Amino acid sequence: MTFLEAYALYGPDVERIAEALGITPPEADRLINEAMERRHRQRVQRRRRA
Repeated sequence: MTFLEAYALYGPDVERIAEALGITPPEADRLINEAMERRHRQRVQRRRRA
């Protein structure tokens, strides 16, 4: 399972994503934060273009 699949399935649940991917919770938290930051930047860019 990839991170994006786990995130789509479990949302921002650190423990479940870590377990599904076989990584530590701090690493899962870092990946979640990166994904959320990326989504935020995309939204800001879209608003600026409109």
